[in-house]
Parts: sequence; structure tokens; C-alpha cells
Amino acid sequence: MLAISAALRVENMRDLLSAMGSLASWRTLALILAFINLKNLPFVWHFRLLYHFATNLRLKPSAPFFPKGKAIVDAQGKPTHPVFVPVRVTSRTPLLETDYNMHKSNSTYFTDLDVSRTALVSRLYSPGVGLVSKELDKEFLAAAQKEGKRAPKKKPIIIVLGSVYCSFKREIKPFELYEMHSKVISWDKKWMYILTCFMRPASRTGGEKTLLATALSKYVVKKGRLTIAPERILRLGGFLPTPPIESETKDAPTVSSADVSAIGTPASGEGITATGGVDGTLVREVLKMNDDQIPDRKDLDEQKNANSDTWSPEEWPWERIEQERLRGLGVVDGYINLDDQLHQEWM
Repeated sequence: MLAISAALRVENMRDLLSAMGSLASWRTLALILAFINLKNLPFVWHFRLLYHFATNLRLKPSAPFFPKGKAIVDAQGKPTHPVFVPVRVTSRTPLLETDYNMHKSNSTYFTDLDVSRTALVSRLYSPGVGLVSKELDKEFLAAAQKEGKRAPKKKPIIIVLGSVYCSFKREIKPFELYEMHSKVISWDKKWMYILTCFMRPASRTGGEKTLLATALSKYVVKKGRLTIAPERILRLGGFLPTPPIESETKDAPTVSSADVSAIGTPASGEGITATGGVDGTLVREVLKMNDDQIPDRKDLDEQKNANSDTWSPEEWPWERIEQERLRGLGVVDGYINLDDQLHQEWM
């Protein structure tokens, strides 16, 4: 009996080793490796872009700015204008995104930025980009007819990434969960500037998130060689109100049939810049408020707490949006000027 029992144990051990051997086959190991690196498989990056593009697309200017029930607040939970609301995308770092230091490789931040910016720009530039393209086609046709020329050939409108700056603060470990918060910080006559923060989620409810990296990107929209101001796209998309007549007249471009091919992109340093930021005096001037009309800190805090989940167009007129835009330009002013200076240095 003992011999039979020992033989059965040996046989069971052989079966176990045989099963383990089959599990450790190259095919199984390849499937496991593919599963834990799903983010880096072929076409997954394209699928992620398409998913965020489709889920954030707006079909008409009257469409909701966000899915129903989402509060229009900034990263601190304060009510803000829909243009300045950040979008949040989460991700992890698979093994194929790590370097020899066993943390997220520097180059892989930029593929994540593609996805995060797509989610934001898809919401902000739809349907404004399409509407602007149709308007320009009509304007070019009218200008050509007025000058007695043939109708110009229609050209596609494209959104182009101009540059990306990224600063690394803390490492991201393998398989660690992190968030990417992208928001519009400002725009000028040519570029839209987008700030992205890589954040580590809070370890407990009510805790603070940890800043892992910051990035600044700029986009330009072009139709042929014509550069289109971001403000025009946002206005047609339903995000911005109509500016005062004096401002609209001052900034309105003159379009002719030659604009289809003869107007190039301005130099990298062109556009509206705000040096030195925006102080209290400028804020009062823009909002046309007297000193006795400015509420004290206590009243402001009470108002923010009461309106933490609401947003009203009456609270964000064109003047206030312009104030925030100029404040943001003050933040990115060094980046704008540095880009131009580096270009001149190379030339």
C-alpha cells in the first residue's frame, strides 16, 4: 500500500509539473506580457484618441458644455467659465513605458498629453471649427466674385500642435495610477495655450493630490495658409459671448480672395501678450468696478461656497472672460517670449 501511495504522489507531482510547464509556454507568457502592457499595443493609442474625441464632440453650439449633472467648476471646485474648466483623464504606467530607472520614461509623457489634449480640444473646438470653415468659404467666394475672379478651391481646416513644454517634478512608478488635468490657460490672436498637470490621486478621502509634472502646449488652427483666431472658433461654438462693438471692430480682419493662399502664419512672437501679469488696478478697469463695489474676502468666500456647483453666463460676461485670458497670458508670457528667442538664436 505504501508503495502504491508513493507512486500516486509521484504521478500527481508529474501531472502538476506538466500543467505548470504548459502554463509557462511562450504563448501564455506573451499573452500575459500583452495584457499588462495593453496601453502600448499597436493602435491602442489611436483608439484612445478616437474614444476621447467621440465622447467630447459637440454637434451644435446649443449643445451642453458638459454631460448632464457635471458641475462647471475649476480644479479647486470654484465656479468658472466652461472654457476654463479642466478635463481629467486617468492612466497607468505599464512596464514598456518605464526606463532603466524603473519609472515612467520622459518620452511617454507626450503620448499621454496627446490623449488629454484631444479630450479638451474636441469639446472646445466643436462645432466651432466646422462653422468657421463654412463661413470662410462663403467669405472667400464673395470676395472672389466681387473682384471678378474664379471661385477659389476649398481647402480643409486643420488643428496643429505648435510646441510642448514639459517639466518633471516627481517620478511615476510602474503601474501607478495618475491623473492628467488639462485646461485652457489663455489664447491670443494665433495660439491657444493649454496647461496640463500630471497628478497623483489623494491617498484618502479629502486628502491632497500630488503634482507629478506640468506641461504647456499651444495649438493653432489654419485653413490653407490662413491663421484663424481661437476667439472666433470659441464664439461660433457657443462658448464665448459677443464682445463689445469697439473691441470687435478693432480686431476684425479684412478678408479678400488672396487670403486663401497669400496669408501666412504670423511669426512665433506675434500676438497679444501681457507682461507683468494683471494687478488689481487692471482688474477694476476691465470690470469697470469702483473700490466700494468690490466685495470683501468674507463675502467672496460665502458666494463661492453657495455657488460651488453652479455657473451662470451673467456672472461671466465678456469683460470677465477677457480678464481671465489676460491673466493667463501673464502666466505663459515667459514661455511665449522664450519660444521666439530660441527661434531667433537658432537663426
